[in-house]
Amino acid sequence: MTQQQVREYLEVFIRTLEQRDRDLLDARLQSLASVFPFNEYEYILMFLRDRSVISFEQYEDLRNRYVSANRYLNLFGLAPRIFGQIWGEQHLRDLDSRFRKADRAVDADHKGQYDLWIEGVRVEVKAARAIDTKKRGDLVSKALRSDSDRPFWMNFQQLKLDICAAGY
Repeated sequence: MTQQQVREYLEVFIRTLEQRDRDLLDARLQSLASVFPFNEYEYILMFLRDRSVISFEQYEDLRNRYVSANRYLNLFGLAPRIFGQIWGEQHLRDLDSRFRKADRAVDADHKGQYDLWIEGVRVEVKAARAIDTKKRGDLVSKALRSDSDRPFWMNFQQLKLDICAAGY
């Protein structure tokens, strides 16, 4: 479920409001200042709940559907080093227990030049987040879904250098 789909879902409920409530909501949204975790969607949801247009159960259903469809969206808010070195390495190790943290116990010549070891193969973990470079906003709002057809930029020259530096 995308933010656009959430917006469309909420628009269905907004259209059921009386005209004066729709005008009031629109006016308040025009002047709304958003600061995490308080944003436009949270405001609309609370407004609709206040007017008894949605139930708490409907809110929970929407929230659960969005969270399950975007379970890695929070990674866009992590600093690059934490995203790659801490989350990325651990995620690979969680996916396949054969990955081991590289150290002198698995490779006597290890001096920090790579991150993981799997069956004699040295693995340097690099992580990047695909974002819509044409969109303004924070990284989370610019995140591209894996099924997106929007173009994104990847530095293949750097990837080539990383592979060469690792000896492949």
